[in-house]
Amino acid sequence: MVKIIAMKLKKKISDSMVGNTNKKGKPKTEGSGKPSQQIEVTDSELNITTNYNSMSEAARVLNFPSHITISDFIKNNQKNPYKGRYTFKKL
Repeated sequence: MVKIIAMKLKKKISDSMVGNTNKKGKPKTEGSGKPSQQIEVTDSELNITTNYNSMSEAARVLNFPSHITISDFIKNNQKNPYKGRYTFKKL
């Protein structure tokens, strides 16, 4: 009996949180958070330059483990290409 009540309560809480994006159960306000940072990726091996709408998108397309790889490259102002192939530049 207690287990059934606990399950119903858990379901009710879960249903109330649908669509919410923060821990307080309130929807995000419009314009909150950081906007995506557009970047330009140059592949020196194929001699191709591509623009991406975000670092995460570029990391996904290039099969990198994380967007932090690109972020660190830009933040540290690295000159040598990543993996001897890619360079990144903020737009």
